[in-house]
This record gives sequence, C-alpha cells and structure tokens, in this order.
Amino acid sequence: MKFNYDLYKIKWDDICSDSGWASEFEFNKLTVSHCISVGFIFKKDKKYIWIFSSYEINNLGEINFGDRTVIPLANITTMEKIYGKKT
Repeated sequence: MKFNYDLYKIKWDDICSDSGWASEFEFNKLTVSHCISVGFIFKKDKKYIWIFSSYEINNLGEINFGDRTVIPLANITTMEKIYGKKT
C-alpha cells in the first residue's frame, strides 16, 4: 500500500459567536478564531480542502481515516508543507 498524502500546517479563520447579552464594548472585542490544523490533505477542490490527522491500515490493507476536517478555502490564510512528495 502506497501512502500518497502530504502533511500540512494550515492556518485558517473560523467564525465565533455568542448568544449572550453584551455591551457595545464587549461586542467590539468579539472576533474570529485564528485556528491552526495539522493534517494530511485528502483532497481539494475549488471551494474546500479535506484533511485528516489520523489513520490506520485495516485488515484488508486499506486506509481508514480519522480526525477529519473540511475547511473552506476562503478561510485559509496560509498553508505550509511539513512533509510529503516534492511538487
């Protein structure tokens, strides 16, 4: 079985929300979350990137994927390759 997935450090912005009451001062402090995900790129299209951070090889020699995340590309600020095939 050949493992053909590149490992990346991805910085991206996610929404934050709060359903409680807040003053104007408190509301002005609300911002997005600046997230960092480390994972192997499973696939990517024009709008999204699919990553996974864990995997196993099952009894049939197939990969099962764990810790899966889908991120909108518009939310990504940087992507840094950590490990993988040369591009």
